[in-house]
Amino acid sequence: MTTVNRHEPSDVAARPLLFAVLALAVILLVVGGMQLVLLRWFDRRLAEREAPPAPLAEARTPHEPRLLPDPRAALLGLRAEEDAILHSYGWVNRDAGIVHIPIERAIDVLAKKVPAR
Repeated sequence: MTTVNRHEPSDVAARPLLFAVLALAVILLVVGGMQLVLLRWFDRRLAEREAPPAPLAEARTPHEPRLLPDPRAALLGLRAEEDAILHSYGWVNRDAGIVHIPIERAIDVLAKKVPAR
């Protein structure tokens, strides 16, 4: 059996190294270009969203939710309206013949319909 002396070359292969460096440069250029395009797009979108400030003399309606000057009075008024609806007769849809009845009357009607257990 004969032994073959194989050895590692002392120089680096230039062609694969050059290919890797060029591929890395191309990838960096593509990613950098995409980043610039996205940054410009975001800047344009931000500029479109920012509206010029309204003149101070112009009266503007504040955004939702609007704060009430007297929340307690508003809540009491809402409860009074709800109580008036709950304790009275009235039309819900006149064309369809739908009415609402007082809550006490509705409870009595349902109690007669539902059998006792």
